[in-house]
Amino acid sequence: MNAKIDRVKVLYAVGVLLGIIAAFYFGFELLEDLSPTTTSAVLLLGFVAFFFVGLYVETETLDTVLYALAAGAYLVFVAYTLAVFEIGDGGVFVLLAGSSALFVALGYLSSKGRLDIERRRALAVVAVVLALALGLLVFDVTGAQPTYDYDFEDEVDVPDEIRGEEVVGSVTVENPFALSRVAEAPVVDGCIYTPDRETAGVRYDDRTRGVLGGGESRVHDVIVRGEGFYDHETNELHDAFADRETVPVEVADECPEEADEPKLVVVVTDNERASISPTVP
Repeated sequence: MNAKIDRVKVLYAVGVLLGIIAAFYFGFELLEDLSPTTTSAVLLLGFVAFFFVGLYVETETLDTVLYALAAGAYLVFVAYTLAVFEIGDGGVFVLLAGSSALFVALGYLSSKGRLDIERRRALAVVAVVLALALGLLVFDVTGAQPTYDYDFEDEVDVPDEIRGEEVVGSVTVENPFALSRVAEAPVVDGCIYTPDRETAGVRYDDRTRGVLGGGESRVHDVIVRGEGFYDHETNELHDAFADRETVPVEVADECPEEADEPKLVVVVTDNERASISPTVP
């Protein structure tokens, strides 16, 4: 039995594995502010760059390593695209089937020697790809991030029951950039005063974190639940709201310790990557 280990192949294998992990880290963790379109494009360009560097080098085994890195970058591109973009079942099928056809075609052309090109041309392709990737990254980094505008009512109806809900306002998420952005509405919370402070069930009706295309916007309704208006022991309205149909609404950075009158205070917490401002009537 030959138990000898090829140290060179082990080193190459570790290099390929770490390269693929680095591609995953870049796609899913490294630069959250990047447009998903840019991340996806850079991963695809990475595949092209590694592939043509493999065509450029003349060292056997090293070209295989570069082809493996190219394949790894492409697999990360596919995984990232499927995870981030909503392309539907048809889009998933086209992406997977097209990718399969691409690699089968590359394997066939390679077996026939039709991928052998001049080293100068291969190097030129790599230079163009790197320039495109760098230009795209610079364009993205200098581009605008999502903005969030809120618009709340001056007063809100008192819910008819303890489990009732009332719409108190809305938050509009807008992407002013030409490329897509991942956008999440800011955190909303609130307090209700009887005038003693109570926790108010202020939340989004549907708070979606997803990709917004260039110039797109999304509106999230903000609701308040009835729990804060009712006594939890008796399930009856607090005395402060018994003769009221509506309650004043204020927007603040935090809930004050006390209030002179019954009211609802809505707290909007800014996201780190967002610019947020009230909508002017």
